[in-house]
Amino acid sequence: MVIFYYITIGRELALEDDVNEDYTMEKTSNSPPVKENMTITPVALRTEVTKALVAGSGAVGKTTLVRVLKDCKSLNQSNHIQEYHRTPFIELETVKVERVGGTGSSGIFLLVDVAGQLDLPIHALRDFSRLALGSVELVFLVFSAENVQSLLDLKDWVALIKTQYKEIPGKTLRFVLIQNKCDLGSRIDSELVSAFLASEPMVSIYFEVSCMSGEGIPELQSWLVENVS
Repeated sequence: MVIFYYITIGRELALEDDVNEDYTMEKTSNSPPVKENMTITPVALRTEVTKALVAGSGAVGKTTLVRVLKDCKSLNQSNHIQEYHRTPFIELETVKVERVGGTGSSGIFLLVDVAGQLDLPIHALRDFSRLALGSVELVFLVFSAENVQSLLDLKDWVALIKTQYKEIPGKTLRFVLIQNKCDLGSRIDSELVSAFLASEPMVSIYFEVSCMSGEGIPELQSWLVENVS
């Protein structure tokens, strides 16, 4: 925790006649001398940034999730039209996540969004792991409610991450499982999700969200602030 100080200068009239001639304040013959009293007020500012990887197959809504977290608005609440954006390699986005309906607490996250195709000739996780995974403390495992294969593919993502990740002293890598696009009316069978959770003990929590309607986003935001930042 870094402590910054704001210095408030209080001025009061002085009764003494012997005022330092080097005093920089402009004086007139009729104005009394002035001296300064300084009051120091400590202001604590959070400076820690949590680096998190956003992992998952293409078209599951990883980049859209990052945008919704950054804007604190669902797609339905946004004024601009959201077009499909395919991440070609890697994108970094700094996001301030606030606890909705709470005390106003917030956390700063550096979200690492990588290409959803692991079979690319060059992939950030495999070939630039220091950039993509260096200092990462949290991994979002994102799959789509309309695509069962995107859940099954997360096994390959977890295996690659575990292979390339270098542990941070004093830190434990955690995973968050996120089923996105839950507004489409169909969801992955709960037994398949439960089986995945049972096979991956590093998964801390599971969310069902919709970037379109905003469903589940406030719960995700609150968890991030309370348990990570």
